[in-house]
Amino acid sequence: MIKRFTFLVIAVFCFALTAKSQAQMHDNPFGDSTARVVKVFPNPASYQINIQVQDNNGRQYEFVVYNFMGKPFDLVKISGRYVLNLDKYTNGIYIYQLRDLQGNVVESGKFNVAK
Repeated sequence: MIKRFTFLVIAVFCFALTAKSQAQMHDNPFGDSTARVVKVFPNPASYQINIQVQDNNGRQYEFVVYNFMGKPFDLVKISGRYVLNLDKYTNGIYIYQLRDLQGNVVESGKFNVAK
């Protein structure tokens, strides 16, 4: 009985380790197989944030930024690449949503402003 339990624990551990290493092979920091649609860099940033939509095929999106209180702070329409100027931003963490033109959330994330 103990040998079966030990074998089961080792098997589950190996499975979890394999799944984690495969997620890392795809260079996905979230550990799942979902590909990221938008890259936001550098993070943290002081003066500007680069926004790059991957494989957009000419589609336009809305990039909505929310402040720490959850209120909309900024909105820009993007297609491909965009440079967001951070002059009116203060230090802190901001949440973003990438939305299609129908208002559906395609992806969300956060970035940090450190001036």
